[in-house]
Amino acid sequence: MGKHRFIILAVLLATAVTAGAQDGNFEAMANASVMQNGLWSVNNNQAGLADLQKFAVGINYQNRFQLAETSTKSVAAALHTRTGNFALSFNRFGYSQYSENSFGLAYARQFGERVSAGLQFDYLNINQPSAYGNNGVFLFEVGLQAKPIDNMQVGVHVFNPTRAKMAEYEDERVNTSFRFGVNYFFSDIVQLAAEVEKTMQTDLRCKVGLEYQLISNLYLRTGFRSKPNEFCFGAGYTFKGLTFDFAFSTHQYLPMSTQVSLKYSL
Repeated sequence: MGKHRFIILAVLLATAVTAGAQDGNFEAMANASVMQNGLWSVNNNQAGLADLQKFAVGINYQNRFQLAETSTKSVAAALHTRTGNFALSFNRFGYSQYSENSFGLAYARQFGERVSAGLQFDYLNINQPSAYGNNGVFLFEVGLQAKPIDNMQVGVHVFNPTRAKMAEYEDERVNTSFRFGVNYFFSDIVQLAAEVEKTMQTDLRCKVGLEYQLISNLYLRTGFRSKPNEFCFGAGYTFKGLTFDFAFSTHQYLPMSTQVSLKYSL
């Protein structure tokens, strides 16, 4: 492994244990997604699942910094019922020598026409060299979304509010994150999203994303997030229930990342 490759891998693994992977749609908008709806809300804010009216299933692949060792693979499925929506998800980050695997079971429902809430129970498993041993822990996350006015939606989400303990050694705990965001639809074809995120281990991070519907079923997206500075862009296309999204993101210091996702709704 080359020197730069080793440095990138070491930095990422030192800050690992994440809340899951967004999809190509959200990533292209710098993951300003806590107020967004859809299948992949299962990894961002489960309240966004309440808006689904059909069964949906999707797959996602993110290649971070052009390294297979830091890739994330995800699958998700959601089912609409009269009493609310249910979803299952699986995310895998890493490679044979180190990986994080998370399994999620989510429930979301609407309360009236303007408020929705979601709750997800997760099992996070970390596989690492035998000298360190594998670890696993149960935790949960919760989110809310609201529409104060017709063209605006706000969202708030908390991942692992109880700071679940991963290991006894040095009181190792899974990181806790707090997110709040707002999006505004200027018209049927343009939306602007903004979000702030704070974890127990990092500084406040700001994200801004823009989506523009160029023609029917074709969407162009771009965004920016801080600390570290990253510029994002991508596109999405929907055809007869099938949605394809892709995204690229630059990094202040590291190589470009790519992401693709595919979703199917009945």
